[in-house]
Amino acid sequence: MRRRFALLFLLMSAPALSAQTLLPDLAEQWRTSGSYFTWTSSLPENQGRKVQIFYTCIGDSSKPTVLMLHGFPTSSFDFRLLARELEPDYRSCMLDFPGYGLSDKPSAGYRYTLGDDAQLVWHFVTRVVPLPQFVLLSHDRGDSVALNFLQLVQAASAPTFLITHQFLTNGNMYLPLANLTEFQKRMLDPATSAAAVKNVNANLLAGGLGQSNYTPPLKPDDPEVRALASLFGYQSGVEVIPATIQYLNERKQMEAGFLQTLARSTIPATIMWGVHDMVAPVRVADYVFTTALGARPVFGAYWLMPCGHHYVQHDQPAAMARIIRLTLGTLTPAAAAPAVPFNLTPDACGPVLVAREHKPLG
Repeated sequence: MRRRFALLFLLMSAPALSAQTLLPDLAEQWRTSGSYFTWTSSLPENQGRKVQIFYTCIGDSSKPTVLMLHGFPTSSFDFRLLARELEPDYRSCMLDFPGYGLSDKPSAGYRYTLGDDAQLVWHFVTRVVPLPQFVLLSHDRGDSVALNFLQLVQAASAPTFLITHQFLTNGNMYLPLANLTEFQKRMLDPATSAAAVKNVNANLLAGGLGQSNYTPPLKPDDPEVRALASLFGYQSGVEVIPATIQYLNERKQMEAGFLQTLARSTIPATIMWGVHDMVAPVRVADYVFTTALGARPVFGAYWLMPCGHHYVQHDQPAAMARIIRLTLGTLTPAAAAPAVPFNLTPDACGPVLVAREHKPLG
């Protein structure tokens, strides 16, 4: 208990970051790796407001591309280690949604929605970094954006691109089985969100995430935590959390339709899930696979990551990259995916293939 209060005091007493300042650390390195483009919100209520969107692509453009969609309340920075692991064989492209990371964080009534972000993804892959085909990988809130984007794809008469595989990682894709934190509940409720914002700053939020959502927990002085604090502090990002977290209400209304969309998709799909996650626990992944993937006539697989937490792409990037290579390499008529159960490696942290669709490949 004393240690917890000491940590809280350290984080609360740390100097607040200014609206535009980034520390000369991993966050600044990440900023210099990317560029910006202008996005005009597709929502009528946003009245044509334009925002600057940060994006970056890592790797050789001649190689297959993996498009990565980040979650709440973080940013594309979450995929830094995974992109590095994939770089010898793949190009990784990612962006920060409005309200997150290094993108603009408008307030004053700006509405943040999954649907608007799905339209943004469409704009990105057709106009900003045209991708004739790509692998789609998402995490947390990004899973919901990805499923909304999948609805757009299914409704389109002739998309100009092809999604060759879809990867889904830790996220609350079925809220009845989730464990929302007290922080999420307070920020989500208009009656408590104003007080919640006043009681947290970028350093406190980053430190809390580092302690509770990574395996092993990250200390307050960890470079990763310092980078998270920098990104939360950019354009006073904590202040827009009551607006950005409203995606959970949108998610609640749309999740049955999202899973139906996934169930009828003809795109091969794989779930990769960190088992230490208590906010989006394993039972969520179990439900999604059973409900939407297990009986499809196309490839579906479900991997558990024994040493991964909510940010599994940070905790086990090498193992995740290995699953991606194995999966994309087996989707040919001449190859066969591993039988269930299958241990990717013999060590204690080795991912385990726990389920597959019923139709054999080939």
